[in-house]
Amino acid sequence: MSAYTPAYQRTTPREVAGSRSLASMLPSLLMTGLLTLIVTAVLRLLWVGLTSDFFASWMEAWLTTWPIAFPLAYMALPVIQKISRSLSKPAVLKRRTQGISIAAIQQVSDEVTVQNGLTVKAPQLPKIVR
Repeated sequence: MSAYTPAYQRTTPREVAGSRSLASMLPSLLMTGLLTLIVTAVLRLLWVGLTSDFFASWMEAWLTTWPIAFPLAYMALPVIQKISRSLSKPAVLKRRTQGISIAAIQQVSDEVTVQNGLTVKAPQLPKIVR
């Protein structure tokens, strides 16, 4: 590709137009669909009971609530993510230099052994027969 190629030719086309936005909506779409499906079924059972028109009234309730729940959940997602990040503290990591050495593993093992009140038996080497 030369430096004189027009900008519209430099970009790679997407396989499906709008796939990036659909991919961002899919988790909210599926979660709200499943949640409203279960909640409306339980509430229909509690309020109406298992009657002959249960399925029809359940589907009516579900198809009424899902279009309300999905956009609300999708629009609230960034706010919920920001709140979640502010509530959870990031883990504080010690700075690692070269990685884990055998000496560091041995030191940690010794410290844990002492903390738990255990002792290490001296290794018994096999006798070499000549």
